[in-house]
Amino acid sequence: MYFLYRFQFFKPNLQLSARINCKLFGALILMTLTACEPYKVKSPPVSAQGPKKFILSPFKTETVSSSTAPVGIQSFFFRRPTEHQVVKLKPPKSILDQVRIGLLLPLSGPNAALGQTMMEASFLAIFDGANDKFVVLPRDTRGTPQGAKAAAQDAINSGARLLIGPVFGKSAKEVAPLAAEASINLISFTNDRTVAAEGTFVFGFLPEDRLHRIVGYAASKGIKRFAALVPHGKFGEKLLADYERTIKAFGATFVSYERYLRNTKSITSAIKRLGDFQTRRKALILKRNILKKKNDPLSKRILKKLAEKTVLGSLSFDAVLIPETGKDLKAIVSLLSYYEIDRKQVKFIGIHDWSSRSLIKEPSLAGAWYVGLSPQPYSNFVRRFASVFKKSPHQLSALAYDAMALSSIKAREGPQGFSLDKLTAENGFYGSAGLFRLRPTGAVQHMFSVMEVTPKGVEVVSPSPISFSVSKTSPKNIK
Repeated sequence: MYFLYRFQFFKPNLQLSARINCKLFGALILMTLTACEPYKVKSPPVSAQGPKKFILSPFKTETVSSSTAPVGIQSFFFRRPTEHQVVKLKPPKSILDQVRIGLLLPLSGPNAALGQTMMEASFLAIFDGANDKFVVLPRDTRGTPQGAKAAAQDAINSGARLLIGPVFGKSAKEVAPLAAEASINLISFTNDRTVAAEGTFVFGFLPEDRLHRIVGYAASKGIKRFAALVPHGKFGEKLLADYERTIKAFGATFVSYERYLRNTKSITSAIKRLGDFQTRRKALILKRNILKKKNDPLSKRILKKLAEKTVLGSLSFDAVLIPETGKDLKAIVSLLSYYEIDRKQVKFIGIHDWSSRSLIKEPSLAGAWYVGLSPQPYSNFVRRFASVFKKSPHQLSALAYDAMALSSIKAREGPQGFSLDKLTAENGFYGSAGLFRLRPTGAVQHMFSVMEVTPKGVEVVSPSPISFSVSKTSPKNIK
């Protein structure tokens, strides 16, 4: 029977907390500077022992036949052996017992800042739960598929029994065959599900999981007619297919969708088509013309009310998916309201984080729902990270923490802890991003909360499930 592991990073670990001080993290930062060099320059391994215990035990020596000596080995010693003697290196038992993990991140190039904050989050996990035998090998992918391939091979050659990373889908596709050839598992941070395979896990937040959560919650609240505004491109096409499939699974109806390019003219045209603006506008004009020909008091009152409207007629959908955030989201919701797809008539739903101050202040977004990480564990992680590194982490840093924490726990069982059976515990694991579990197919299922945007901030309207049992918003419970 598997147990649900909890990464209690917000509770002090008395044994390890003494090691987490300014000097230690100063040393770690120096170490990461080495890690930021191109992949050919290897970073020193990271272990839970701290800098003073970094594999400094002296090697034992013994006399062996010169026929078995490696070429040039004498150059490593101050005193050259005699002609019939050479020195063979024999690692101490502590090194032989080590469990090594390859950490593949973009530590140089345009995504270096992301890679750095993810590595720092990994450090927190190491010092929270790793034992003295747990060693991490940071390797720079340079943010490219070629760099990731070289970094992975170097980590494998250095004895890695599990690979964590890389971040991007194309890089993960390059690394996966190397991991398979070495008979080790790979936990990548991409959310490209096409990468997933047995032994190759897609640890990123999958849009499918987010869609399932938000559509399920909306359906449970009586919303049965769904629409979508999606950007042109492969992402939009894949999202539409998953969205339609999810809607049907919950017994609801996918009414319509429109695509747009990322410019105001294209977005405006897409919104007008989605809301059937021209038809509704003509209906209003026709109604006004008819009423103008009448002189009775009722017709005059109706005509006066219609003077305040720009269209006439109801919409064919109750909710619209907007897979955007930031400035693009603000522009879209403002235009939706302007062209009479109002939040009072239609629920705006999203799969990205809408908790920023600028979005909360947007009047057109009030009442909107979106899926997000479990607030309590994630906010605890953010506070902890900020207190140590004096900056806010990228959201993907939570994934880095959880992947490393999971690895450190499984490493206590030795290399066999990284087997497919051990990693795919049915009950899952609970980390800084909430509940998750790795599936034998390579998919990683994350559980999300549903949040509502209000003028006072973001409110949790449906907390993240605490188990993977059938929930109220699963298709089986939606009639």
